[in-house]
Amino acid sequence: MLFEQHADLLAGKQVRNCRNVLKGRLAMEGSLPVTLCNRLMRVIRQFSLMLGAFTLLSACRPAPPTKETTLREIHTINYDLIIPAKQNALLILFPCFGCDAADTREESAIPEAAAANGIAVLMMNYNRHLLMSGAEQEQVISTIAGAVKEHGVDASNTFIGGFSSGGNVGVLIAKALLKSTDAPVQVKGVFAVDSPLDLSHLYQASKHRMERPPFPDQKGEARMVVALLDSTLGDPATNGPAYEAASPLMDAETSIAPLVDLPVRFYTEPDTTWWRLNRGDSYEDMNAFALKRLHGALLADGNLNAEYITTEGRGFQHGRRHPHAWSIVDEQELVRWINKLSKEH
Repeated sequence: MLFEQHADLLAGKQVRNCRNVLKGRLAMEGSLPVTLCNRLMRVIRQFSLMLGAFTLLSACRPAPPTKETTLREIHTINYDLIIPAKQNALLILFPCFGCDAADTREESAIPEAAAANGIAVLMMNYNRHLLMSGAEQEQVISTIAGAVKEHGVDASNTFIGGFSSGGNVGVLIAKALLKSTDAPVQVKGVFAVDSPLDLSHLYQASKHRMERPPFPDQKGEARMVVALLDSTLGDPATNGPAYEAASPLMDAETSIAPLVDLPVRFYTEPDTTWWRLNRGDSYEDMNAFALKRLHGALLADGNLNAEYITTEGRGFQHGRRHPHAWSIVDEQELVRWINKLSKEH
């Protein structure tokens, strides 16, 4: 419609001029073909329509992407990396026990929300660890250092998080970086999403799950956990110091001390009804119980930036209700927390 109105205005003006010219020629020559003006009107109208369409299409065509507006993505065997054009911070994410970076991105809205708000996101493929040796920690830190250096990522404001066992890895890596004198990234905060950080609690809860006949799937996982911990640390009842040294976090001075000055968040969805009906767990067997105790220990030791965040009805895995999930994290609120802390340092 806009094209047609524009063409009518142009053609009307030209036709009036044409008719004025024709009147002069008729007066001089006495006769002229009547269709001459009609043909001229059609030609002018078609040309005007084409000109209008070209003008509008040129105006609507988006500008080519520039360095300032382009978001970069890098995919490697060890990690996936998203780098926004203007970067405020770096977020490192570790997946659950049997998951990888692709699962993190599929099950969590955190990466996209972070990247959209100027936060580079390094999604690690490192998994299948509840505890780590010193050599394994160094290997992961080396991978992080390589990614930061190779792709020019600003790591002066770095935050680390993980889901389930990924939270265990994240906390262990954060503590190792804080102790390092030449850390490749500067850690400004850490968070764990429903993670079994206290391995002594995990051992006892798994023992309880092995005794529940109605839940065979849980019994299989519980046996695996107990076998792993027995073979590496023994029974916590007789090997307490080994658990204190190996656990990402325990209610013990030496375990808490490295995080006393760092903002720490524990996310959990303590849906006791769901856990009782679907897993047979009591509240005391849940990660929520252990995380609340750890939060209290951090506060008691002087960490006023420690937070215990509970949610309700947010947890879903692959579209199905499950309170043990990445989705319990409010990604927009997490982004605000990261950006706020980044500005303070």
